[in-house]
Amino acid sequence: MSDDELKVRLKTMSAVLVLLFGLLVTRLWYLQMIKGEQYAALADGNRIRVVPIRAPRGTILDRFERPIVSNRFSYTVSIVPLGLPTDDSKSEVLSLLGRLIGMSADEIERILDEENGPYPYEPVRLKRDVSPEVVIALEEQRIDLPGVLVEEEWTREYIYEDLASQTLGYLGAVDKEDLKKGYRPTDLIGKTGLEKAYEEFLRGGDGQRRVEVNALSKPLRELSTIDPVPGHDLYLTLDLDLQMATEKAMRERLDLLNKSAPRVGAGAVVVLDPRTGEILALVSHPGYDPNMFLSGERSRYYMQILANPHRPLLHRALLDYPPGSVFKPFTGLAALDTGALKPDEEYNATGYGKYGKMDWTLRARPRQQPAGRVTIVGALARSANDFFWNIALRPATGGVDGIARMARAFGFGQPTGLRISPTERSGLIPDKEWKRRTYRQPWYEAETMDVAIGQGFVTATPLQIAVAYMGLANRGEIYRPYLVKRVMTPEGQVVLDVTPQLARRVKTDAANWEAVVEGLKAVTQWPNGTAASAFRTAPYDPAGKTGSAQTAAGQPAHAWFAGFAPADDPEIVVVVFVEFGEGGASAAAPIARQIMDAYFDMKAERAVKSSE
Repeated sequence: MSDDELKVRLKTMSAVLVLLFGLLVTRLWYLQMIKGEQYAALADGNRIRVVPIRAPRGTILDRFERPIVSNRFSYTVSIVPLGLPTDDSKSEVLSLLGRLIGMSADEIERILDEENGPYPYEPVRLKRDVSPEVVIALEEQRIDLPGVLVEEEWTREYIYEDLASQTLGYLGAVDKEDLKKGYRPTDLIGKTGLEKAYEEFLRGGDGQRRVEVNALSKPLRELSTIDPVPGHDLYLTLDLDLQMATEKAMRERLDLLNKSAPRVGAGAVVVLDPRTGEILALVSHPGYDPNMFLSGERSRYYMQILANPHRPLLHRALLDYPPGSVFKPFTGLAALDTGALKPDEEYNATGYGKYGKMDWTLRARPRQQPAGRVTIVGALARSANDFFWNIALRPATGGVDGIARMARAFGFGQPTGLRISPTERSGLIPDKEWKRRTYRQPWYEAETMDVAIGQGFVTATPLQIAVAYMGLANRGEIYRPYLVKRVMTPEGQVVLDVTPQLARRVKTDAANWEAVVEGLKAVTQWPNGTAASAFRTAPYDPAGKTGSAQTAAGQPAHAWFAGFAPADDPEIVVVVFVEFGEGGASAAAPIARQIMDAYFDMKAERAVKSSE
């Protein structure tokens, strides 16, 4: 080999060595500078676990600071994906784990696939609130369960199970939109009720622990801790005792009615303080147990709820239905306010009404005798349909538009503004323009007759009716209803303070208020009033109105009662709705009586205790 050839080869080898060295330096730079943080984290992940510390959600308490929803410590089983074997023994680990915690290996695999994020050393939660017996079994098998962790964390506890369940709400898994807001895949979030509406306050901020572990993921020592920040507490307007009494009254009456009418089994109650708008009790029946949505039986329980024909997940106090005769006071006020009707004017209510070729009779109440010559007081007491048909068709009343104006002044046809999830329905108060816009048809006076007695297109929620009757009780003053009095940190700092807010004021002559309120008193206190049998001997001067609202053809009527007491100095408004309950006097009024009795009995007992 000549010297020139040798020099060429040496130069070539040198160039190759320089190139290889350059590639090595570049790779080292890439691994150190570009991927350094990721690989360092993976290296740490082989011996260090970052264990989230879930913040306890805020407690929910009643108006007397008694807990309704709180938290308790429980055990959660998790897997660190990086700690699992990478060979065939992985399936053996998952099968053993599944047998111990009551899950299939396939189900565990699915959860790992769905929730394993970019950091495989972070725990993925498999099952919450496992029993101490399961924890012991896992510890005994620890050597055969690499990557499996048992952690202590807070579990939500609904102390009274199904009490106020639709109002309180429940927790569930996050969705894709929640992840964009900073939630983790294994977080639980408020899905309905106050849990959802006040999620931002209740949630709190999670902490974390950095723990050194051995090859079996067993903690060796704690390296650092960031403490969680507990969520804020909600102080409600609800009275726990009255809520219990209200649910008991509803449940007992529906059980009794169900024996002869199998379709009866659902309803709602709203109880509020007309002086403030505070909701004292809010019931939708039947309820459900939110604790079950956090248990291992949640799937089975959810299917059981969906199969219930009375649909427990619905919050019926926020859904709209035809109000029937509980709407009549507002038709009466529309006629009184315009002068179409005088407070002392009599009308001969024969029980029959006629418009064109159409006849309306007392067919919904075939055994009821005609009211005869009555003022609006007697017409309300006897629920005389033809009286309200007559005044609705008087030109001075303004027809359906006049009735609609008065109804909207009381809040019908619009949400009340209650902060809750799902949000309340708006209901419907029709007028001529609405029908023209919706159906491209003219309005007929026969439809005005339907609206006058709360039928036809008219719908309202039990909450809207309670707010409207607050206006009757207060002779025009209507406060915004609310459920949360204040939000506080665990240290006692007030974050949100809610005070009574006057939402609207309806103005009409004092004589008009007097006539309508006297009519509502006659409903419960006259011997022939429609609710007289339910309120006989009631000592607190009740006033109210029964209603039987016709539904679809062939369906039983809905039963209503709306009222307040004492009539001349109101402290409580009660609205009862019984789905398919038929008669307001027989189905709804007895429930309202029991609730009012409970309220005034509790008031007396508390007065005695406070004086001792």
